[in-house]
Amino acid sequence: MKNLLKTNLKNYSAFAMFLQIMFFLFALVLVIQAIRLQVFESGRLKAKASHQRQIARPVSFRGIITDRNSIRLASDITIYDIYAHPTYYHDTPVTEMASILAKHLKKEKTKLFEKLSNRNHSTITIAKNVDFDLVEKKLLPEVREKKIKGLDFVKKSKRVYPQGYLASHILGYTNFDANILAGVEKTASKNLEEMPEVKPIEYDGRGNVIYDVNTDPKRVTFPPTGKKLVLTIDSTLQHLAETELEKGLKKTKAERGTVIILNPKNGDILAFAVLPNYNPAKYNTYNPSVVKNWALSDVYPPGSTFKILTVASALESGYITPYDKIYDSGIIKIDKWPIKNHDYKPGQKEPGLIDLKYLFAHSSNVGSLKVALKIPKYEHYKMLKKFNIGYRTGIDLPGESYGILPKPKTWNKVRQATIGYGYSIATTPIQIASAVGAIANKGVWVTPHVIKYKKEEFQKKIKVKRVISKQTARVLTNILADSIDASTSKAGKIPNYRIAGKSGTSRKPKPNGRGYLKNKLYTSFVGYLPVRNPQFVILVVIDSPNIKHNWGSTVAGPVFNSIALQAARLKGIEPDRPLKRIKEILN
Repeated sequence: MKNLLKTNLKNYSAFAMFLQIMFFLFALVLVIQAIRLQVFESGRLKAKASHQRQIARPVSFRGIITDRNSIRLASDITIYDIYAHPTYYHDTPVTEMASILAKHLKKEKTKLFEKLSNRNHSTITIAKNVDFDLVEKKLLPEVREKKIKGLDFVKKSKRVYPQGYLASHILGYTNFDANILAGVEKTASKNLEEMPEVKPIEYDGRGNVIYDVNTDPKRVTFPPTGKKLVLTIDSTLQHLAETELEKGLKKTKAERGTVIILNPKNGDILAFAVLPNYNPAKYNTYNPSVVKNWALSDVYPPGSTFKILTVASALESGYITPYDKIYDSGIIKIDKWPIKNHDYKPGQKEPGLIDLKYLFAHSSNVGSLKVALKIPKYEHYKMLKKFNIGYRTGIDLPGESYGILPKPKTWNKVRQATIGYGYSIATTPIQIASAVGAIANKGVWVTPHVIKYKKEEFQKKIKVKRVISKQTARVLTNILADSIDASTSKAGKIPNYRIAGKSGTSRKPKPNGRGYLKNKLYTSFVGYLPVRNPQFVILVVIDSPNIKHNWGSTVAGPVFNSIALQAARLKGIEPDRPLKRIKEILN
């Protein structure tokens, strides 16, 4: 008996020892695991926990876009997509769900019931792009009150354009589902999407915010937002340009038109109207030809507005002087190719010796081509290159064309002659506006741009170059202003302000580039004011007007006059001409 007891005690002691060892090993494992988790793995686990407490689908906003006066042109709002998950509402009456959703979403209850009853899908799309207030203030409270399960309300951002159609071709549009952008939305996309470094918001299992000392209350209410983008556009002038251009298109029954208002001193584009325009928020409902910024992508023969650059090139290179006289016979043959003035009539007395003022005032083709032929073709080509003809201006908008400036080795006498009055080449409206801007800016060309840059960015992105001397620019400006006064046309004549400018009319080439369309013209007028200290360069181009007197002076000229006068008054530009003098000219 004693031996049996001793044996049992010995076995018990061994078992107890075994248990103690096992408990010790278990405790040791727990301690080691605790040390590993709390010391060596703490950082990773904290990050994982934090990530789990963050919202799975965070909403962020693109930066807002404003004009130069802080008027909002584009911004983001929060909207909802609504989904249903049949797995989670097996206990919920589908009829009740359909009834609640139909009431708030203005959808048919029967169709919603059919959708929700289809349990073959893990996810059912109920509605997309639902108004934020509708969901937050009406639908969600009722869903929570009725304890409806299986509905998923997904927040997302939507781009809106508060000014509607205004400056649509400058702003462009966004479509992140298809990765499509246009306008400054594309150019400045990187900055607009660059988010500030902020501590992410964390949520508990019920979706409530976990506040700590680092939680930013603003972030709880407002999503992180990209950098703000300020444009050079002045909404007042943009609205003016679009309004007056629309009036001009309706009056002349034209197909399309553009107006550019440019500050020649720094290249700021104050207005860039392109009509027909569109609503950027619904861009995909329009014909692609409307959405395209044709004033950047399409080229046209500038016609007589190009005579400004022809004369500028000849004056700067010294092949003519401001006092030279040119013999204008009204019609001339160049290599057996007859070229005549727009007002030439057989048997009519020829103009004879004319000066540069007459050349511009009467838009003499013969005079212009003779000026062009005075310049050796390689020098002529070099001068036009200086004005950025045949090259992109570098404007901060996508889709800009180079234009067409043939290499000088292809220039025969006829080609050089026709280049003199704006044919045998093709430009974009922005090329003409910026080239004339160089003359208004005392001979200095500046890259045109729609984004307002800070000083450091401006120096990096904006090219500033002298193309003609200050004296040439001053002389040509006075000649242009005098020619406006001397012209029988009212284009470029407005009360209180002296304008330097030129009209242009050119035939519209066929789409294949061979020949011209019948009865289709481009009409234009470009000018700057006030002559004493130019603040605006204004270019008007109207495509295919359908009226009897469809000249640049009669179609584009009145639009220019109206915009120039109102813009000068709106911006308080100091007059540079007595009212009495303009009355004498107009009479």
